[in-house]
Amino acid sequence: MTAPEPARSGSASEEKTDHTWIPTTCYMCYNACHVLVHRVNGVVVKIEGNPASPHNFGAVCAKGNAGIMSLYNPYRIRTPLKRTNPRKGIGVDPGWVEITWEEAMELTADAFRKVKDKDPRGLLISAWDAHLMSTFGEAFATAFGTPNTTAGPAGVFCGNGLHSVLWLHHGAWYCESDVDNCEYLLLFGSQQGVPIHLNALGITRKMAQRRRQGLKVVAIDPMCSYAASKANRWVPIRPGTDAALALGLVNQLLNELGIYDARFIKHQTNGPYLITAAGNYARDPESGKPLVWDPAAGAARTFDTLVGDVALEGTFEVHGTPCKPAFSLLREHVRAYTPERVEEITTIPAEQVRVIAREYGAAARVGSTITIDGVELPFRPAHADWSRGAIAHKHALHTGLAIQLLNTIIGAVNVPGGHLGVSAAGPTWKPESGPDGMLVPTSGLNSAHSLLPYPPRKVRAPQTAELVEIFPVAVYARSIVPEVLLHGEKYRVPYEIGAMLHWRNNYMQQTSNPAQMAEAFSRIGFIASIAFTIDASVEMADVVFPDTHFLERTDAMPNAPRSWVMANASDWYYAVRQPVVDPPPGVRHWPEVISELAGRLGILDRYNQALNTLLQLKEPHQLEKDRRYSVEEVSDRRFKSKLGGELGLTHFKEAGLHTIPKKPEEVFPMPFTDGKLHLYYEFFKRAGEDVARVAETVGFEWDTSDYDPLPDWKPCPDFNLRDGYDLWVINYKVPYHAHSYTYENPWLGDLTDRIPGARDILINPWTARNKGLGDGDEVTLETPQGYRVHGRLSTTEGIHPEVLAVMGSQGHWAAGQPVAKGKGINFNTLIHQDVRRVDTLSGALDSCVKVRVAKVGR
Repeated sequence: MTAPEPARSGSASEEKTDHTWIPTTCYMCYNACHVLVHRVNGVVVKIEGNPASPHNFGAVCAKGNAGIMSLYNPYRIRTPLKRTNPRKGIGVDPGWVEITWEEAMELTADAFRKVKDKDPRGLLISAWDAHLMSTFGEAFATAFGTPNTTAGPAGVFCGNGLHSVLWLHHGAWYCESDVDNCEYLLLFGSQQGVPIHLNALGITRKMAQRRRQGLKVVAIDPMCSYAASKANRWVPIRPGTDAALALGLVNQLLNELGIYDARFIKHQTNGPYLITAAGNYARDPESGKPLVWDPAAGAARTFDTLVGDVALEGTFEVHGTPCKPAFSLLREHVRAYTPERVEEITTIPAEQVRVIAREYGAAARVGSTITIDGVELPFRPAHADWSRGAIAHKHALHTGLAIQLLNTIIGAVNVPGGHLGVSAAGPTWKPESGPDGMLVPTSGLNSAHSLLPYPPRKVRAPQTAELVEIFPVAVYARSIVPEVLLHGEKYRVPYEIGAMLHWRNNYMQQTSNPAQMAEAFSRIGFIASIAFTIDASVEMADVVFPDTHFLERTDAMPNAPRSWVMANASDWYYAVRQPVVDPPPGVRHWPEVISELAGRLGILDRYNQALNTLLQLKEPHQLEKDRRYSVEEVSDRRFKSKLGGELGLTHFKEAGLHTIPKKPEEVFPMPFTDGKLHLYYEFFKRAGEDVARVAETVGFEWDTSDYDPLPDWKPCPDFNLRDGYDLWVINYKVPYHAHSYTYENPWLGDLTDRIPGARDILINPWTARNKGLGDGDEVTLETPQGYRVHGRLSTTEGIHPEVLAVMGSQGHWAAGQPVAKGKGINFNTLIHQDVRRVDTLSGALDSCVKVRVAKVGR
C-alpha cells in the first residue's frame, strides 16, 4: 500500500476553535490516563497530562506523548480490504484489494449467517479493548448466541495467577500497593513504580516520593528490571521459583520468628476452620456449616456462632474424627521450605531468605493502628505485590496464592500500608460474605472478561473454545483456544469454530510459537478483522475493516469506578474519551461496525437489550429494541443513567472528568468486611475431583494434580532439562511499550533504539565467558522442540547467570508495520503450545523456556 496523507480536520475540528486544548483519555496502553490534547488548525500538536486528574496527576508518559505519531501513521488502513489469496500463513501475501463498506459488510454478514444457522457457538470473538469489549463486544456475542469471547494474548500469561487470587482475597479484579503508607514492599516479578505497571503514572509518582521518604523496596526478578533498578535491593531469582521463596518466607515468619497477626487470622480468615484427615471442613451435621474449636467450652462450634476466642493450634475430635485447624496445617506444610531448600530451588542464599523475612516481619508492625480522616484502622506498612513475571508459568495459581500468603498472615490486605484491591469497595458496594462465610466480591462487580473462582463453578463437559467448563476456579482460560482449534474433537466440543471476529490483539505474535498459531487460526473458515494497521494477525483475515485511533473515537467511562478506578486515586471519577479530530472519511469506531452487523444479521433487538443489561441503563435512558444507535448516543445515555440524568456527554466533552471524594472505608474495606479470606482452599479439593470425573466420563486426559488446598512450589516442565539446554530465556518490558502495536510508532521505536542492548539477547558476562562468548556475538537460541531465534549478545551484570533475556513483543514480520518489521527477537517463537504446559488451575501457558545457545558459524 502507498503511504497516504495524514488525516486533517473534519467536523470534530469545526466544532471547536483553533488553538484549543481538549480533554480526553489516552489509549496508548490500558492505563487510560486523562490528557489534554492541543490542536492547532485542526492538527494535533501536543498531548499533556490533565492536571485535574486524580488518576495520573497531570503526568503523561512517552507512549501518551507519542500518540500523535500513531494518529498520523501513513500506513494506517483507510478503506475495507478483501483477501484474494486463499493460502494463509507467516509471510504469506494476502493479496489485499480495496472494497466498499457495503461489500465488506455483506461478505462478513453472509459468512456469519452461515455459522449462525449451523450453530451460533461457532463464532469466536477475539478482542482486547479493556474499556468497551465487556459492553459492546459482549452484547454482540450475547445477541449472536456465542459464548466464545476471548481477549487473546492478554489472558495467556499476564493475569492468570493474579486475578483469581484477588477475587478471593480482595473482592477485586486488580490490585495496587498502598504506597502512601507502605514502608517495606516486596515485588515478585512486578514492575510497580515505573511506567509499565497498571496505574503506571500514579504509582510511579507516589513511589518516587515515598522512596525519598524511606520506603524500602526489594525487587525479586531474574533480571535487574526497571523496577529493580529503583529498588533498595535486587534479588536475582531462578525463573519459575517465586512460590518456593514466598513459602520459605512464610515458614520463617510462622515457625521461626513467630510474626503473624493471630487476631486477623482468627476472625477474618478460615485459619480456625477445622479440617478432617480427608482434607475437608468438619461441618455441623444439621446446618452444614464449617466448625471451629471453642477452647473455653472445649467443643466445636459453627464458625458464625463463636464470639470469643478460637483455637488455631491443636488436634480435636469432632464426631469421632480427629481434626486440626487450617492454620495449624499451614504451619506444618511450610516447614518443608527451609532457607537451605529455598536456596537449592531459587539460588537465593539461605541467609538472604532469613534477612528478608526478618525485615518484612519487623516492618509489618503487627497489631498497630493508624487514624485516617478520623477513622482508626489496622496499620500494616509491609506487603508483597506480584505480576506477570512471577506467574507466567505452569503452576501460576499456586505461585500467586503463595505470595498472597505473605500478605494474609500479617493482615496486610485492604488496610493502610498493605495490598489493596482496586475498586473492591465504593460508595454503594463492598465485598460480601459468601458460602461458608468466605469473602466474595460485591454482586455485579465482576467484569464480563472474567469469571469468578469462588464458589467454584459447576464442572461440565466442554462447551466453549476456552474449555472454561473444566477450569472451575480460573477467571479465564485463553491459552486453550489454539488447542481447541487444533484438537477440538479430543475434548468433544460439540461444534467447530467456523468464523472469527477479531480486533485489537495480536495473537499470532504474542501467544506461543507463531507457526503453531498460524496452523490453528488458518483452520477458521472466515476471519473478519477491525484494525488500524495490518499486523501479523490481521494478515490472517479474509476481510478487514479500518478502525479509528483513540483521538478519533468516543468512549464513555473508559475507567469505570467499579472496575478500573485505581485504589490510590484521591477520588472516584468518571471520564470520557472523545474525538479530537475526525477519522478519515468512512472510517468507523469498531462498535459502529458490530452494530451494523447486528442489524444485517437480524439480531439488533437482542443486541440493544444486551447493551441495556451490560451498561445497566435505566429508564428513560434504555435503548429501544429495533433502532441503531451511535456510540455517542449510547455514551450520552450511559452517563445520564449513571449520574442521575443531569450529566451527559456534552458535559463530559467540556469538563473531561467528574469526581466524587473517596472515604477511608472505600479505600481500606477489610475492617468493614464480613467475608473471610482463604488460608486453606478446601474447595479446590472438591473442584479437582469434579474435573477428574468429567474428564474420565468424556474420555480425555486432564491433569488435576494442582487442586491442592495449600499452595506449593512445583517445577515447571523445563526445570530439569539437560542435554545442553542449560539457560533460561525470559522476556521483559520497557516503559515505551505496552503491547505490540506501540512498536510501530517511530518516536517510541527511536527511544527503544537508544536503550543499550534493547534489540539484543542479554547475557551475564560470567556466563558468556564460560561459554566462550562475548559482546556482539551472533548466536542462535534453540529449544528442545527445535524452535530457533537468532540475535546478537549484549553482556550485563544485571541478569541472573542462568538466564538470557530479550525484550518482549518484538520481531514483527507483517508488511503493514514497516517501522517495527525485522527489529528485535520474537520471544514467543520459543514457547511451545501444548496443553501439558498449561496450568490447569488458572489457564496460564508456561513461559519457562530453556534453550541452548550456539555461536553462529561455530
